[in-house]
Amino acid sequence: MIRGESTVSEKGQLVIPREIRHALDVQRGDKLAWVVEDDGTLRVTIAKGDLMALKGRIKSGGRSVSIEEMDDAIKSGVVCE
Repeated sequence: MIRGESTVSEKGQLVIPREIRHALDVQRGDKLAWVVEDDGTLRVTIAKGDLMALKGRIKSGGRSVSIEEMDDAIKSGVVCE
């Protein structure tokens, strides 16, 4: 579990603690989605609506494949490891 603490500024701004930013890979320009549950629990998630925003976040080490190759693999039920 990672814990952090922030103080709300006069302008209502928060600084996300370094440990939390690093653990979630939150970077400048990322958007956060805030949800208050019925029981008062606050849930904050990284809002990644644009797939291009994910570019470079996951290291694959594998080869690139075309859409057609993906479609063929899905149709045949092939699992690659």
